[in-house]
Amino acid sequence: MMIKSFFTKKKTTDATPKRVYLDNAGATEIGTRPKDALVSALSTYGNPSGIHKEGADAGVLLDKARAMCAATLNAHAYEIYFMSSGTESCNLAVLGTYFGFANSQKLIANGKNLPHIITSSIEHPAVLEPIKKLEREGKVRVTYLPVYEDGIVKIKDLRDALCEETILVSVMYSNNEIGTIQPVKEIGRAIDEWKKEHTRTFTSYPYFHTDACQAANYCNLDVLRLKCHLMTVNSSKVYGPKGSALLYKREGIKVAPVTYGGGQERELRSGTEVVPLHYAFGVALKEAVEMRDTESARLRALRDETVEQLKKEIPSIIFYGAFDRRSKEKGLKNKEDTGSLHSSLFTLHSSLRLPNNINCRVPGISSEEMILRLDAKGFAVSHKSACASMETEGSYVVVALGATELEAQENIRISLGRATTKKDLDRLVEAMKEISTKYIK
Repeated sequence: MMIKSFFTKKKTTDATPKRVYLDNAGATEIGTRPKDALVSALSTYGNPSGIHKEGADAGVLLDKARAMCAATLNAHAYEIYFMSSGTESCNLAVLGTYFGFANSQKLIANGKNLPHIITSSIEHPAVLEPIKKLEREGKVRVTYLPVYEDGIVKIKDLRDALCEETILVSVMYSNNEIGTIQPVKEIGRAIDEWKKEHTRTFTSYPYFHTDACQAANYCNLDVLRLKCHLMTVNSSKVYGPKGSALLYKREGIKVAPVTYGGGQERELRSGTEVVPLHYAFGVALKEAVEMRDTESARLRALRDETVEQLKKEIPSIIFYGAFDRRSKEKGLKNKEDTGSLHSSLFTLHSSLRLPNNINCRVPGISSEEMILRLDAKGFAVSHKSACASMETEGSYVVVALGATELEAQENIRISLGRATTKKDLDRLVEAMKEISTKYIK
């Protein structure tokens, strides 16, 4: 007698709508080419540190991965260090810079003379938390740059904050929640100019680190153009497998290891390299750069059309992130005449935000409520950083834009990807309209 399996999949019918994944800022599906590369590399099982044939084969594949990643960043292969995640890479950039400085300097443990770090108020927790830990322990002094209503830092604030004790500036390339693109090229130039004014070389302190995890699919990653010393890129955000990331470290700068062991990755990150993951990451990053322009244009058009539809169908909806101020009222002569965040007064500014990002809220519906109701209708969206999604507080990023704590508990993040179609987004708008109509009395 045949026993029906408990794990038998439920049959789908034509009436069952497909699920639509719109959380690509949280993690992307692994692409076909990276998946094929991963599968092919699984047979290369040797330890790349070994001197036998199997180890040499693994080492060759690891070198190929490093070379592919270096080419996308316009860097040297020996400036690429493989990590297990974007979080590990950011932690090493922050803590490694501090310990590298501390190991070579006589620190004066009082107020102003403490090592100084500059960062933005909307950085990912992978950057903010290690900085806050150093700050709590009294090891560094920190300047948190404000981002104003459009979610972007001002170069003047950065210049004003730079001082003799500054050892690190860490400002993300683009924000993981609201999608705003920071002026990283101008930041790099400002730091370089400050150094010249103070007779310091390019590889002297302060170092410039940028978290480019969200930007990698859509922005130019040329490290020489950006004048950065450290850059973080994550595989799971560029349609590669989870478990791989990189830290670009400019030759000549001092970063101390924070993990110790066998001295892999030129003694900066001990631990046996997972060659298949890193190789697939290299393939994914190369493909992302090749697709950057065409995919950015496609998603930008879809995003902008969806925003207009949402404005039309849900008049109360509010958007967060970079935008142009547009007033309906007569007599307002310039962009600065109004400070309202209401969508009826603004249109999104495409050049200042990632093409795949929509961050919005429907007043009166909590983030959790909207996400769960959309999930029941077959849509996967999110609230804030996936790394902080279990926290009950509202988004600190949205609060930094001027929202209240209550308002920050109502926003959702919709992040498009390669599989997203116009039909998917039309369905999303209809679903959000239906939820808003039924839920708000």
